[in-house]
Amino acid sequence: MSKVISDQDFAHIIQLSNLEIKPEESFIKDQLSQTAEYIEVLNELDTQNVTPTFQVNHKKNVFRSDEVGESLSQDGALSQAPQSHQGYFKTKATIKK
Repeated sequence: MSKVISDQDFAHIIQLSNLEIKPEESFIKDQLSQTAEYIEVLNELDTQNVTPTFQVNHKKNVFRSDEVGESLSQDGALSQAPQSHQGYFKTKATIKK
């Protein structure tokens, strides 16, 4: 059973993952198809009587209590910033339009 990723699906995956795939990297589509085909093997497993696993290390609550404490002032927080502007950290854009 061959699971071939269509060009349309591949373009959609590229868009969702925000990747730029160059024409010389077209082998990625083939690799993704091979991966999908390999994962299909899992559908052959009988999991009818297998209890779903959601926690494997038996820990109950690994988070600490949320306690209010002293924090940095705005000037203190910005004191080590390479650049700031009007009380905010200044960085390069991280989201494309």
